[in-house]
Amino acid sequence: MKILALACFCVDVFPESGKILPGGNALNLAVNCKENGADVFVMGNIGKDNYGEILKQSIDKYKINRERIYETNGQTANHIINIDEHGDRYFGPNAWTSGVWGKFKISENDKEFIKTFDAIATTLYEPDFKNIIEASKDACLAVDFHDNKIKPEYEQYFKHIDLFFVSGKQQDSPEFRKTLKAWSEQYKTIFTATLGEYGSISYKDGKKFVCPAVKVEKVIDTTGCGDSYQAGFIMQYLKNKNIEQAMQAGSEFASKTLSYIGGFKI
Repeated sequence: MKILALACFCVDVFPESGKILPGGNALNLAVNCKENGADVFVMGNIGKDNYGEILKQSIDKYKINRERIYETNGQTANHIINIDEHGDRYFGPNAWTSGVWGKFKISENDKEFIKTFDAIATTLYEPDFKNIIEASKDACLAVDFHDNKIKPEYEQYFKHIDLFFVSGKQQDSPEFRKTLKAWSEQYKTIFTATLGEYGSISYKDGKKFVCPAVKVEKVIDTTGCGDSYQAGFIMQYLKNKNIEQAMQAGSEFASKTLSYIGGFKI
């Protein structure tokens, strides 16, 4: 299977451990897919700086195709991530620096390139989001809505999106689930909410699917856990379109990410 991940590439800075690691939603997902047998490509902007070199080295280490990684004058995006005693992330003021990531735009040539993929993985936050999803209409499109509170205005995108992911732990409620169910009855999209240690739920055509979390001995860091879940889900779903198996694969991928600092091992 051929998967394209775009467009957030950044360096994660962990003050407690002093680690500076490659990351970003797209790279975390891409590495997980590559490690599990997918043909993976990445697309996005990085700066011509030391952080950009860290990202290039990590992409090359995992033998991921980076012909569409664009080196741009300016600063590579970076994120200061604090980790509490339970392994949960938290962020201080001005923790995120967008740098050249915020200037990413897909070209006409990129749009043609995107048409060659089985699946595209991206996020709601991408600076050229509307053009990305329009260009991805012939592939299985997976979009991460992060921990954003679900809103009616998201419905404008669902005609393009096959796999909707949202972090639901902080907003889970009967109303939240009712909305996801109602959306699934109206649109082709599979709506999935990850719930941390409580597992995940998915809705398709009004039917609810439930998957428990894979238990881990100790949570070291939750960074990249959602990206790993999505990687597992996407890969399994592409194989056989089985939602329950996709959720289980996502849970297994995510459980491994909890055992080390950062979104993947480097």
